[in-house]
Amino acid sequence: MKTFESKLNQIENSNLYPFHMPGHKRRPINSQLASAYVRDITEIDGFDNLHHPTDFIRLEEEFAAKLFGADESFYLINGSSCGILAAIHSISNVPGRLLVARNCHKSVFNALYLTGKEVDYIYPEWDEDYPFNGSACVDQIKKMICRESYAGIIFTSPTYEGIVSDIEKICELAHSYHIPVVVDEAHGAHLGIWGGDGFFPKSAIQCGADIVIQSTHKTLPAMTQTALLHVQGKLIDRIILKHQLTIFQSSSPSYILMESISDALHFCAERKHELAEAYTKQLEDFYDETASLKNLYLFSNKDTQGSFVYDHDPGKLVICIRDNVGMTGKELGLLLREKYQLQMEMEEENYVIAMTSVMDTKEGFQRLLAALREIDRELSNQLSDRKRENGDIIKKRPFPYSRTRLTIRDAMNSKSREYYLKDAKDKISAEFIYLYPPGIPLVVPGEQITQEVLDYLTEKGDAGLKIQGPAKIDQGIISCVSDE
Repeated sequence: MKTFESKLNQIENSNLYPFHMPGHKRRPINSQLASAYVRDITEIDGFDNLHHPTDFIRLEEEFAAKLFGADESFYLINGSSCGILAAIHSISNVPGRLLVARNCHKSVFNALYLTGKEVDYIYPEWDEDYPFNGSACVDQIKKMICRESYAGIIFTSPTYEGIVSDIEKICELAHSYHIPVVVDEAHGAHLGIWGGDGFFPKSAIQCGADIVIQSTHKTLPAMTQTALLHVQGKLIDRIILKHQLTIFQSSSPSYILMESISDALHFCAERKHELAEAYTKQLEDFYDETASLKNLYLFSNKDTQGSFVYDHDPGKLVICIRDNVGMTGKELGLLLREKYQLQMEMEEENYVIAMTSVMDTKEGFQRLLAALREIDRELSNQLSDRKRENGDIIKKRPFPYSRTRLTIRDAMNSKSREYYLKDAKDKISAEFIYLYPPGIPLVVPGEQITQEVLDYLTEKGDAGLKIQGPAKIDQGIISCVSDE
């Protein structure tokens, strides 16, 4: 029996009176959450401690390390964000700058602010025929590390769209210079179990990354806010890493969330081949059955091999809208939600993302397939009316380039003044600007706001996407570093 389940069964069935936290005293106030309340405890005698595990939590983390192929694994109950913060802080004392993929999640930039480290950015590759970013450019990384001494390399793989970089090659290059590689694999926890099977790409762990952070709640059957951090090799000081985890994890970790991680991992391990076979079959059938769509299309790595994409996770269904159709991703997402009762993960200007996992049902895939076919037929019938007036589509980079003028910390701590966005050209931002999801900053404090950035923000706003970050963005105002 799983150790988490047996230990929490023990407390649930005991007569032990709780003169300790939490304040609900294991007495449910919500009948729908009753089973959680009676198992929700703190670090009492005999129930181990996440911050210094010596008993069953240690055994569960060892089980995770064996399952994923890491040297050590750590349960995270503050999400992947706390793992990213701890990972970057664990290498922040190493001399040198950090080399960071510019399309990383905002938690990476929060860590850069807290550490004050100087940074160089790697921009992802792109292809004008596709509306999203590609993989990290290995040649660009090679040039950078040949001329600069770096304390670490940090990037995201897979991305929100499931784009995977050549992590194995990047790690080989980095390790030849004794540079550790930290990979935000929040969207690829399933790759740690099924990756490299010929259908799913390899996990960053298999590819040699030094620290890999995964959200178990994103693509595995675990509760929201749960994640794992894996470490391997000799380039990471484990003592410092563990200390940083104690800083960024709650000092009162939820045993319910930890049990959820345990349940998910044991469930997947015990049914590994059965789950993979069923999941792969559903995805293969879905890609085959959507191949005949005329106005919509599913992105597939088969069309881009050897170009701007190294590999792609087929579990991310990126449903794109062809040029001149006259529909936005926002409109497609709204239609799927309101008419067909299908909630997408994310809506972008020209596409939507449907996230899948081993827990998706055949009925769910069939409902999405039927909806896309019906929408596609209606678009064909309406195409002459919906076509954009201009036949020529202007191809734009799916992510704007920016110029770094100050570190994030210096910019956020500098004297600032407010500007209307339209008047902020060439100013240095003192705030983050991002779309959420996916939470990737379009503007980072310390970057100069170029005309390309302003045009990009206008375009996203016109497409109905929600721009977040600045306190007064709803008024079109941003704080910039004062000229003084």
